Amino acid sequence: MAGIPVILVRGVLESGKSYFIKDSLLRGDFGDLGKVLIISQEDGIEEFTADDLAPLNAKYEYFDKDRWNDKNINDAVRTHKPHVVFVELNETWDKLQFKLPPYFDVQQTICVIDGSTFKYYFSAMRQIMVDMVKTSELVIVNRCDHTEETSTIKKSLKMVNPSLEIIALDSLGEKISLATDLPYDVSGDKIVIKNEHFGDFYVDSFEQIERYRNKTVEFECLALFSDELPPNTFYGARPALTCCMDDIQTIGHLCALNQGDKVENETWIKLTAIVHYLKFKGTEGEQLVLEYLSSEVLPIPPFEEQLVKLV
Repeated sequence: MAGIPVILVRGVLESGKSYFIKDSLLRGDFGDLGKVLIISQEDGIEEFTADDLAPLNAKYEYFDKDRWNDKNINDAVRTHKPHVVFVELNETWDKLQFKLPPYFDVQQTICVIDGSTFKYYFSAMRQIMVDMVKTSELVIVNRCDHTEETSTIKKSLKMVNPSLEIIALDSLGEKISLATDLPYDVSGDKIVIKNEHFGDFYVDSFEQIERYRNKTVEFECLALFSDELPPNTFYGARPALTCCMDDIQTIGHLCALNQGDKVENETWIKLTAIVHYLKFKGTEGEQLVLEYLSSEVLPIPPFEEQLVKLV
């Protein structure tokens, strides 16, 4: 069989995956797809009925664990002859229990999250949630009616996957703003960031480029050098807890040294730098680079709470 474009829609039970697929097809968010086949791993409360799908030129097949195999999927594809396939994934399935046919050409991975239950799932099933967000390009957050909670969700998701696109919807399905009240002042030419606010800065610096461009920032961090980095650069970094104590990763920004600057590897420093956004060959968009300002630096003792934590 020739390659068939596939859109993966991921999420835990009753997060709104089926509603997202039906609503997106109804609104034409994906354009004219031709014949659509929806393959689902769960039979949730939002049903796909023939009356719903007929105007959308779509068909629906439910596959439980016993039915999920190449033969049954191939039979469904041969029967419906789709131009595109939506695969609705149940994230609680063991990934070793299923695989996609080799002719399924995944074009986009979308994660659907229920904002009203996010804190519970992110605590009780954190590894599943982190893995899901890390491997998605777009997250749809449903049922977000409180700006403060929405901002917390945004911060948590961006800490896991900084390049993630996030769309938040209220209980009526209307798009809402993800504006955040920052815990530090950005109105002046110099922005001082306390240790407990590093995560807010890290996330916001990807989202609001003009808020930081050419401004001076000051924060405490760990200087990390690597042979894989460009000459005379290091990471101004912090360890971040994204899932559990076994899943601590390093987050931070590239920092460029000026002539005469001396910084020792793996030392904690107070970093004062100018924020630049530069375009590098082979990358999309502008990348944040810090221009280190102090030519004489005294290391600081490691502070007590080094970890940047999610909710």
